[in-house]
Amino acid sequence: MDSSHHIYNQAEALTEKLISWRRELHQHPELSFQETHTSAFIAEKLEEIKGMTVLKGKENTGVETGVVGILKRGSGSVTALRADIDALPITEENDHQYVSHNEGVMHACGHDAHAAMLLGAAHLAAENIENVNGTIKFIFQPAEEDTDRTGTTGASYMLENGIYEDVEHAYALHIDPEHPLGSVRLHEGASMASVDTFEAVIEGTGGHGAYPHLGTDPTWMLSFLLQAVQGVSSRRISPLEPAVISIGEIKSGSSYNVIPDKVYIRGTMRSYYEDTRSRIEEELKQAFAIIYSLGGTYTLSIHRGEPALMNDRKVVDLLTQTVTEMFPRMTILKEPYGLGGEDFAHVAKEVPAAMMFIGAGLPGRSNSGLHMPLFDFEEAVLPVGAAILADAALRHSRETNT
Repeated sequence: MDSSHHIYNQAEALTEKLISWRRELHQHPELSFQETHTSAFIAEKLEEIKGMTVLKGKENTGVETGVVGILKRGSGSVTALRADIDALPITEENDHQYVSHNEGVMHACGHDAHAAMLLGAAHLAAENIENVNGTIKFIFQPAEEDTDRTGTTGASYMLENGIYEDVEHAYALHIDPEHPLGSVRLHEGASMASVDTFEAVIEGTGGHGAYPHLGTDPTWMLSFLLQAVQGVSSRRISPLEPAVISIGEIKSGSSYNVIPDKVYIRGTMRSYYEDTRSRIEEELKQAFAIIYSLGGTYTLSIHRGEPALMNDRKVVDLLTQTVTEMFPRMTILKEPYGLGGEDFAHVAKEVPAAMMFIGAGLPGRSNSGLHMPLFDFEEAVLPVGAAILADAALRHSRETNT
């Protein structure tokens, strides 16, 4: 039996624990930067592993709720495996026995699964420590879903703390409810979008609803602006370049017969390439300039978030070897993952890294996609993900030290 199949057999033996860990985390979801129960549970499980050094807290990890396990044997290469651990402000609508106990908070993006799989990978790596010449870091990262008041997510804080400073390769998995068990999406290069946001205020004079000609109406101006903004990606950016602008919030007025003097707008911009990203910004500014010609004024602020996720070719190749040798019948979809964002992109910008999406859709289940109140997945994916992460780290250790 080759080492890959041996590791998967070991992972299958962990299935009951993996499910138990996932359900414990699922019942106690916590929002970004608030993952106190989650991080304490993870640290406790890591500390049970022989030879594991556990780092906790802001001083050691860069984030108060961060946890890093370190397994070391010899002086060879350093590999990082990363899982995110925060939840979302969503009220769960599932009816299984392990629903969220925290009202209005839910693991609707699979981070409970990611954390459980990484705990499993830590156990598997420790069981196969004789195959390690170097260091494996098991990074449990808070705050992937949201930023703090400085606009910073957990990945950036852990990078600033030096957690990835000596890392040669970094790996991450993400649950994929849109594809079935037995498939993965694994793509080289730009695979997820940069995430930028904008806020604006359109100002007019407002006035009485019966006499619109006596003032300037920012809601009327908005109708022209919306057309200009929505035309950026469809008419100003090449259709061969993935890009989108979406307006997610519009607020104005407080009465049926009063024309408001202000309209508040918030939205997001997504793209794969830096030149496209800059072009969208400039086109958005040009679109807003129409407000002046309509007799109004505006303020516009743009915030750049995480960059596009750029999967490194060598890391993708190693993951591909791991998947094909461990699961010869696994379907590998070599396609980008869409225009969603992922703060692991900060890591991939500094370290050769790759994230893959692993199929875990429930047969016949609809309305259970990411960030939805009915989100759920096939728990049989847990040993699969744990085995892939562990084998990738062990494979990297072997190949870089031979």
